Amino acid sequence: MERGNEANYSADFLDRLSSVLQLSRAERRALYLRAIGRPPALAAVPEVGSVAEMDEVLQQFLDNQSPNPAYVSDLAWNVIGHNEPLREWFPWAAHQANLVRWAFLNQEAREQLVNWREDWARPYLGQIRYARAHYPESEALLRLERDILAGSPDAQEMWGRREVYEHPDGDLRRLRLPYHRGQEVPVRIIALRPMRSDRIRVIVLMEVAGDAASG
Repeated sequence: MERGNEANYSADFLDRLSSVLQLSRAERRALYLRAIGRPPALAAVPEVGSVAEMDEVLQQFLDNQSPNPAYVSDLAWNVIGHNEPLREWFPWAAHQANLVRWAFLNQEAREQLVNWREDWARPYLGQIRYARAHYPESEALLRLERDILAGSPDAQEMWGRREVYEHPDGDLRRLRLPYHRGQEVPVRIIALRPMRSDRIRVIVLMEVAGDAASG
């Protein structure tokens, strides 16, 4: 490798080499690309506490999205950070609840997420399947999948479709919340991911004016 000779290096060898040399994530990725022409598998990246990645700078970013609700969730959709507008729209989020568990296991979610099955439930399950494929060693994702399927017959039926959904960025969906006195509110979902982490996601719900929503 030092001489630049090509060889069939295994992922195990490259991981052990990265550990011995105490390479950073960026250095480890560069090693993989140089040695075998592809990045390391995401599942091989050691899982860290996502809560620790929620810092003051990210919180300030969320606060600056006001009046749009915004939050940060970890790999398994636990809400680990949010701004004040999100608490006004979804009071349960103040308790670091799990977004997907709420969507499937709480009856009020079916009333508040308009067109629950097609616009929310199926995409969420597709995202879980996508995340599980990329992070098969994540215990948190495995528990989430098991809890949803065990607690929701609808989820069991939809899971059989084997749909895959990467992310909701740009999706236009509708909410019917007590905060809006039960009126339907269209929102555009903006999904972001900090460059420093592939295990947390930032979501902003942009309220859409009536004309823009219908167009």
